[in-house]
Amino acid sequence: MKIKLIMVAVLISAALILASCQQVFTSSVYTLLGYSTDMSSMTDEQKVSYAQDLLSSGSAEDMQTAYDEIFAMLGDDLSTADPELVLLAADLAVGASGLGDAVTDGLELLTSGSEDADAMASLIEGIDTDNLADAVTLMEAAEASGTDITEEQYANAAAAQLLVAADGDINNLDFETPDDDLQQALDWAVLGGVDLESLFAGG
Repeated sequence: MKIKLIMVAVLISAALILASCQQVFTSSVYTLLGYSTDMSSMTDEQKVSYAQDLLSSGSAEDMQTAYDEIFAMLGDDLSTADPELVLLAADLAVGASGLGDAVTDGLELLTSGSEDADAMASLIEGIDTDNLADAVTLMEAAEASGTDITEEQYANAAAAQLLVAADGDINNLDFETPDDDLQQALDWAVLGGVDLESLFAGG
């Protein structure tokens, strides 16, 4: 029960973030203004602007393309990369993972009162954990740089690390004696505004 509560709490945090960003634009500003959305033809500044726009309005596929482009701009050493670009890449990696769609579908299950564990597991299986693992690495680099990180970004990072640590099965998570990866997810969840103490007390 505790595992489910934590998983749901973190994913709901991510869902609230995603929901607040969605529908800000009905389509890309670049498309509305008639600009090409072929990122290979953009300057670095245009790529950053377009990628930021996609966080509000883009599909997972579009964000994957943007993630690849922005990640390539970071260079081989994340410790010397622009921390704002590192955070942008982390946000894009989460968006490209399919986490948003899984959160939306998961919330529909929860609000319908469903306790279908198989359905929830299927949603988790559809998430690209390679992208989430990248997001975790990028968040770690951003933290190490001392740059400002929002609650929303911490909540998304917590969801990413939690799913990576679960490795496809939330029963793999041991909240009684958490390993380093799980503890990091829990720490990030707290920084993301999740009240873990109340959740554990209620579980």
